[in-house]
Amino acid sequence: MRLGAALAAMLLLAGCASEDLVLIPGTTTRASSVTQAKGTELGMRIFREPRECIGAGIAGNIDDTERLSMCLPHVDRRSGEVRLGFQLRDKRDETVALPLTQEDLTVIHQGTLIQDGASGQALTVIPHDPMDVDQLFVLLIDGSSSMAEMASRRRTRMEQVKQALRLREVQDAFFPKEVKTAVLLMQFTSGDPRPVGGEILPLENRRAYLAAVDQLQVLSGFTHLYGAVGWATGSMLKNDQIQRLIDDNSMEVTVIALTDGFNNMEGRDTCRTNAPRLEALLEQLTELKASGGVRLGRQARIFTVGLGRPVRPGFELPDDWNQKVRPRDLCGRFADQRIDGDLERRGIDNASLEWIAQAGDGQSFVKQGRDGLGDAFRSSAARRFSWFEARYRIDPFYLRRSFTTRLRLRSYYTGEASLKLHPSAWLDAPPGVAGEGGWTEPQTYRHTLVVLAPVIGLLIALGYLGAALFNTRRALFGRTRQRPPKS
Repeated sequence: MRLGAALAAMLLLAGCASEDLVLIPGTTTRASSVTQAKGTELGMRIFREPRECIGAGIAGNIDDTERLSMCLPHVDRRSGEVRLGFQLRDKRDETVALPLTQEDLTVIHQGTLIQDGASGQALTVIPHDPMDVDQLFVLLIDGSSSMAEMASRRRTRMEQVKQALRLREVQDAFFPKEVKTAVLLMQFTSGDPRPVGGEILPLENRRAYLAAVDQLQVLSGFTHLYGAVGWATGSMLKNDQIQRLIDDNSMEVTVIALTDGFNNMEGRDTCRTNAPRLEALLEQLTELKASGGVRLGRQARIFTVGLGRPVRPGFELPDDWNQKVRPRDLCGRFADQRIDGDLERRGIDNASLEWIAQAGDGQSFVKQGRDGLGDAFRSSAARRFSWFEARYRIDPFYLRRSFTTRLRLRSYYTGEASLKLHPSAWLDAPPGVAGEGGWTEPQTYRHTLVVLAPVIGLLIALGYLGAALFNTRRALFGRTRQRPPKS
């Protein structure tokens, strides 16, 4: 009996050996406290207890096992899969909703970068609970003369853009049924952007939107891309009509800028001359974010779309991208090449587009054709979600001992947190079952009995083993001899 009691005590104390550890319900895995990185714009809450999931509104109560199983950490040592639920919070501890995908998240397992498609590795981000918000979409469409060039045998670049904007899925993205939205359609060349139709008029239904798209045309002049983005995130927001629309409806602003070339202001411009201009735009965007004029999540988010081929495929932003724009970082070997008639014929300044989108907490796309452009517009207007699951797969060998997983945002805002998980050295939780997309799903809490029942049975058997052996010996060899009476 003493041996059985000792084993039972060891199992019971395994999940509470330290105040820092919590046992994940329905599993044999324990989790340490979440560690937040310092100096980030957002806090990243990685859920590890049912009360945290319930407090965030993800699960209704402790009996909501399906939602809790998605929210809480899970380690499947048979398939090598790990899953973490997380949510982004601002400095006031309010939820920040974003349209995250696996491209927006870096996952590091015990120092190893998890890369989708790498040998034995996989990564996906699953969004949950869309938070539909009212939005004003500001479309900045390049109207320079190069947009009249043929993009295919039958259509010019401008005609391809108009076709993409008419796609049903793009209309659905700009005018979802659940929320109030409006579209401001602008064209830019030299100077400030010009509203299609001649006046700044937010388009609040599909009919008005399609009529405005039909009026898009090729204009003339240079491509003042940086100036157009600066106007849309500065002067435009001070327009009385736009300000009322945003304030009265608590709208968020999403800017989508499309170009087929480079920013240029005169014929002799080279790529090098764009470096200080881009740096000035980035300073404006940084000041806007830090000014407090609009709260976090309400400042204009900027998406950039390039129509054509990138001049610098494989471009990556430098580590200090938000501090300095050096010609060699922006241009590579094209620093001293003229833009007009030279670089613009090679393709798109994808480096500038990536820089602007990163500073504007958005994404950058380089696409060709109607459908490619349509995907870019639709993704820029994507729904935002209140919490996410990060799921990744690694060689099961690396899940046999305690490990730390670090989650880090790669776009929109800065945010980073890590969690240390401790799989049981005694036994595994019930293995997952096959789910959608090849990923396993954890079984509900009642399946824990499948693991615990044999253990409990073993403890009971050990408790009775001594008595059983004694009774067996008595049955085989008879009663013990009695001592002779005292004389």
